[in-house]
Amino acid sequence: MNNLEALQSRFQNYILTPASSAEISWVGGGGRASPQFQLSVYANAYLSRLKEVLMNDYPALSVAISSDLFEHLAEGYIHHHPSHFFSLREYGRNLPAYVDGLVQSDPRYRDLAWLPELASFEWTLGQAFDAAESGFVSEGDMASVPAERWPLLRFSFSPCVRRIDLEWNVPAMWKALTADPPLEVEAVRCGSSSAWLIWRQELVTRFRSLEQDEQLLLDALRSGATFNDACEMLAERIEADGVPMRAAGLLKGWIQQGLITRLMFSD
Repeated sequence: MNNLEALQSRFQNYILTPASSAEISWVGGGGRASPQFQLSVYANAYLSRLKEVLMNDYPALSVAISSDLFEHLAEGYIHHHPSHFFSLREYGRNLPAYVDGLVQSDPRYRDLAWLPELASFEWTLGQAFDAAESGFVSEGDMASVPAERWPLLRFSFSPCVRRIDLEWNVPAMWKALTADPPLEVEAVRCGSSSAWLIWRQELVTRFRSLEQDEQLLLDALRSGATFNDACEMLAERIEADGVPMRAAGLLKGWIQQGLITRLMFSD
């Protein structure tokens, strides 16, 4: 390692762990400020910038808990997950898992069982918004498919389409917490896990709950099932006579929402 590399390594180590870098004789002392103060400017700026990134990615979470709890959470995350990205957009990816660990282990967060779900929901919203652009299938495209080819039809969905299962009233909490000004909201655990769809439409991130049959059909088709396979699955949930109408209605809704990008045939 040459002198420049050694200096860069020492500087980086100080920025990441300033408390453990007591020996700073490698910093020139001829400036107007002490070497300790000079380095602290960079260390504090690094910490502040990453906290700002987390607040931007998780606005509801940062409002949902006290400033002290969020400060502790953010600093702990930054310590355990130093930035390794050229773009900071992906920096907060592991925060939901980190929050879940805090809820499990830290008494200060133990009563906030809904917090990991709120973090997951916010991250998923951001991922849907940032997903790649894509074309979309129109109702005319669907109408042009010959009837005999429908059973083998497969669908490609937009990169912005996301699915998440929630046990808490997180969507309602997120709306209240991101209102201007934020509104008071109570965390409520639902009777069972519910499926939610998240997507982007005309530069607006949208979300809505899914009925069980829509969830099953959507999950099956996104996994590569043919239309015939999905309809057979749907027939196990509703009356067989109602399957064509229900499937057609769901497809029409997805097309209007811009979820489907391509039609394919397995033959």
